[in-house]
Amino acid sequence: MAEAQGTAASQASDPIPSSPAASRKAIYAAFGVGLTSNSVAMMTKVVFALWAVHLHLSPSAIGVAASAGALLPFLLSIHGGVLMDRLGARRVTLAYVVTTALAMPLYPVLPYFSAIIVLQLITGLTANMGWVGAQTLICNLSSGKTALISKFSVAGKIGTLVAPVAVGATWDLGGPWGAFAFVTLASWLVVVALWFAPTDPDTTPRPTARDVARELAPKLSDYIRAFSLIAIPTVAFVVVMSALRISSSAVQTSFYVVYLRDIGMIGTLIGVLVAVSEGAGLLGALMAAFWEKYFKPHWVFIMFVVVSLLFVSITPALGGVFVLLAMATFMRGYGQGLSQPVMFGILSRAVSRNEQGTSIGLRTTSNRFATLVVPAIMGVVAEAVGLEASFYWIGGSLIAMTLCVALFMRRLPGFKS
Repeated sequence: MAEAQGTAASQASDPIPSSPAASRKAIYAAFGVGLTSNSVAMMTKVVFALWAVHLHLSPSAIGVAASAGALLPFLLSIHGGVLMDRLGARRVTLAYVVTTALAMPLYPVLPYFSAIIVLQLITGLTANMGWVGAQTLICNLSSGKTALISKFSVAGKIGTLVAPVAVGATWDLGGPWGAFAFVTLASWLVVVALWFAPTDPDTTPRPTARDVARELAPKLSDYIRAFSLIAIPTVAFVVVMSALRISSSAVQTSFYVVYLRDIGMIGTLIGVLVAVSEGAGLLGALMAAFWEKYFKPHWVFIMFVVVSLLFVSITPALGGVFVLLAMATFMRGYGQGLSQPVMFGILSRAVSRNEQGTSIGLRTTSNRFATLVVPAIMGVVAEAVGLEASFYWIGGSLIAMTLCVALFMRRLPGFKS
């Protein structure tokens, strides 16, 4: 384990393996893809929640539909990451984001629960994989440097800072048609950003049609290889903690929006609260390297996952007071944003360069498992004990799980202080 830690440390200090000018150009392009793709991923979740309330869906139906958006990413994120490693992150990501842009306008055209499920399956996968592609691009270029990954996280947070306010305001001004048209336009901006992103010099050569056809079908061997990475304690830690971390976002982009809408808050103010969270995440991402000066990365990761879960869980206790809601969502976003570059850095240092896409796909599978089950369970709990109480039940359970991971992790030699 000490040898592995030494390797990780050396990887973190290695320079970016290309000429300075080329590296800057590639990194800035990756920042652009991160900004646009993450904003679209956020918009799709917020606009779905507003659409679900507009259609008067029950809490359990909302939970099922929200979970549908995570089903295919849960099943296919590893495959998508493998495709990026083999066919090139830029090419594969481009195919996903074009599909998102084509599918989003169909929501208001097909206002039926069955259609919502199908569209959630499609856009849940494609919008998610756009963000996976952006992460793969930056991990291939950063050599695990937390400071550089923090800047990428900031770029992503800038997008999600503007996205919820913009889509909420567009909903208030233009209704469902205007909001979904806005998300469609934003999806095409990801295509533009990817168009300017240079192909990484270490990616595979341009694939032939036969190569693409051969790689499109998921392979059991790829999944076995991806899950074998869990044998690395650091990877196992990130996979589990990543699921707990994303659970905070799963609550905020589903029943948090539903709760605020239920207490009479308009779409613009809901968007402002989500944006406050994302703005705080931007600040948190900038401070990740600072916190790592005083605590080991895995402890920073754990501490701020607990912070993000705690402050989304107490939402109903704030009595609908906007200032208190803003303060709580700020703290949630700060914890969420700070933990992101720390997580990326831990994972990128733990695996080789040619397994970055696969490792991100594995982590994303864990994320999507959480976003698959948390809204569905929360919907059932809300039906049983009420929407407000469901925040306490779900939040308390997730915090308890996080503390259990911390207690178990202390026993592993590689994680001892």
